[in-house]
Amino acid sequence: MVPWKVLVVDDEEGIHGITRMVFRGYEFEQRPIELISAMSGNEARELLIQHPDIALALLDVVMETDSEGLQLVEHIRDGMNNRDIRIILRTGHPGYAPEAQVIVNYDINDYLSKAELSASRLLTSVVVGLRSYRDIKSARKSPVSMNDSTPANQITAEQLHQQMLPLLKQSSRLQQFDLNPVAHDITVNLHAQHQRLSNSVSLLNLSEQSFKPELIDLADLLNEVLHIFLPQSRREGWILDYRLNNDSVNTLPAQIKSDAIYLKQLLISAVEVMILSSDGNDLKITVQQAKQTGHLILTFEQSSGLPVFTATDWSNLLLEYLQRLSITLQADLLERDENGTIQCIMPY
Repeated sequence: MVPWKVLVVDDEEGIHGITRMVFRGYEFEQRPIELISAMSGNEARELLIQHPDIALALLDVVMETDSEGLQLVEHIRDGMNNRDIRIILRTGHPGYAPEAQVIVNYDINDYLSKAELSASRLLTSVVVGLRSYRDIKSARKSPVSMNDSTPANQITAEQLHQQMLPLLKQSSRLQQFDLNPVAHDITVNLHAQHQRLSNSVSLLNLSEQSFKPELIDLADLLNEVLHIFLPQSRREGWILDYRLNNDSVNTLPAQIKSDAIYLKQLLISAVEVMILSSDGNDLKITVQQAKQTGHLILTFEQSSGLPVFTATDWSNLLLEYLQRLSITLQADLLERDENGTIQCIMPY
């Protein structure tokens, strides 16, 4: 079987030995794990060219310089434009690279402290990373609908979509009439429910719409998404809000260039996932500049309380669609953490 290639970058020979010991004889999905060792950032750069099929990289932060590992992350993501490889940072000097700052500013998939790192924790992180890499590669090989093997489902999705369009037009038209406040509120709620249902139907056949970048007003799009969930939030007593995170260094553009349809689908679907696990707690969407030039970080989180992780066919399907939408938008969807937070780093 073709092995999973894992690049280990560390200037301590002992770390390579321990890593080899942890993964000796281990297989993931009946495929062995091949460790490729580099003692420096420069050596790692050469190995990444020689082995373009590396699935995951375990990177030390402090090597030739105090930030060599972080520079290597930027080289992989920006210099090589490799969004697929999973990156796990390991550091024995967390003071040089604080976890919260690194997670936000660098496109990595996990952060491990060597002082607290056990064999089981390392093994778990690598397996999660390999699983994510597998899903990304599988989605890239099958850019058409996930229902290729069941064409009847594609036909059904298209029929449902065609039936939804007149309903959306009618509910939108109703809002233009001079109605009394109660009737107007009903029509607004009806249109919001139609949009939400239309999004769910559209996800069944993602391949029908080609990628068409255009200028999008961020605030307008987020306001539109908030209104879609307003009927449910009023009914159940929780709040969905958003924040455009500007500061003196990073100022968000008023408009971004992306595919409006796919981006709206991603926003709606991410909120749908959050609702399923939030147990009625308030939800928040935060948009901020990433350290990478021309990238945004979209964060979906609940304001308080702990998430309730209940795996259902619908939640699993939504998460798979989120991954596909991210790939279509050339974005990187990060694994959900223990707080249920979803993060997506996307270009604009």
